[in-house]
Amino acid sequence: MCKFIKHLIMKLIATETKEITVDASEIQEQINNLSKKIDNLQSTSNSDLESFENILDTLHDKIQQVEKKYSESNSVDQMGRMGPVGTGASYKFEFILEKDENGFSDDSWEEIIKKGQEIQYAYWKAAEDKYNKIYSLFRGWNGSAMSPVIKIMCEEPEYHFKDTKRLPGRFCLSSSRRWSSVLRFYGDGTKVLRDIIPYGTATNAPIGLYVEGKTKVQTSKGEMLMKPFEQTIEDVIICAHNGTVPIYLSTDQDRFCIRNAKILQHQGALIGIKHGPSLNQNNYPFSAIQINEGSNVYLADPRFENLQMEGPHTNKRPQAAMLLSGNNIIISNLNLYGWMQGPYMHGGQNRLINGLTQHWGNTHDGRMYCPRDEIVSYTVCYKDNTKDSDCFSGIAGNFKQWYLPKRSKVPSKGGWHNSGELLL
Repeated sequence: MCKFIKHLIMKLIATETKEITVDASEIQEQINNLSKKIDNLQSTSNSDLESFENILDTLHDKIQQVEKKYSESNSVDQMGRMGPVGTGASYKFEFILEKDENGFSDDSWEEIIKKGQEIQYAYWKAAEDKYNKIYSLFRGWNGSAMSPVIKIMCEEPEYHFKDTKRLPGRFCLSSSRRWSSVLRFYGDGTKVLRDIIPYGTATNAPIGLYVEGKTKVQTSKGEMLMKPFEQTIEDVIICAHNGTVPIYLSTDQDRFCIRNAKILQHQGALIGIKHGPSLNQNNYPFSAIQINEGSNVYLADPRFENLQMEGPHTNKRPQAAMLLSGNNIIISNLNLYGWMQGPYMHGGQNRLINGLTQHWGNTHDGRMYCPRDEIVSYTVCYKDNTKDSDCFSGIAGNFKQWYLPKRSKVPSKGGWHNSGELLL
């Protein structure tokens, strides 16, 4: 009988972290009092328990009423939180990244994008129809802004990718906790984008994560033009193999954010995060069409927050932890290790670096990979009409800090440049 009471108590405990309107306190009090009486009865062998069994039956009926009321009031919300059947989803707009029998996640990633964009379309279409009647904007603007953010959730300690993985507009890559998942990019699959465009420099390297620009997407219900809004990378470790560029930002992301992430690049390319034109414009190997009309290679309001970036530990040039251009770029709390050149911002205005620390010293095998006076914490270029719109504070390490006119010559050998070369 005590086991039955414990079962009743367990059934009263909510399995969701959410507020409900059901008050079971009266039933709980009755169960507690009944439990005390049963404890007293255990010492009396001749006691009649029939009356208590009747009480238990009554309590059981009451609990069923509570469960029915809770089920009716939350059935729609529960279905939404579970997400589409068979996707490994825990929430309506969240999908768990899976692995195949060999530990690779390329197929799961693409399946999540397909299902996520099917979900987005209904919201996209409704917003386009509604808000363009009130105030008409460029096609796709209202729909993209009102589409849900689809989260690709990493739960495994390690994921492997042969192909380039793309991050569409209104998608977020995340994990269940800080640095709980390592994403390893090998760049040796059949759908690999390569940085062959000499924008800044052509690294000729495979791309790990490709953050998409504006794309045209065909869903089962119709076509949507998705803008590159609010793409986010957070709480993961990105590891580049075989000379891979970890992250490539295509054209003009709006409010892109990477935060609380770690990038390991000892086997990667000479640029950690590169911002440039769209790649494979005419032979894009994914289920979308890249649209360049009305796009610029210019970031708007991006955030680079709480990052640790471990570089290639070489003195090869040109190299940079980041290569960026845009307005209102915020770099906050950046920890650099193994880079001769920190962020290189070759265009834009209102750029902010608030907190940057750079380490120079021996590698794990005792090598000194470059002279100390070749380390540059940041290189930021300005024009006459953008000078002094930028701000830099909290730069540790006492290395070179270059804030120079665009297309001027560098004063000495350091970071990206050899002595006398023109700035980008």
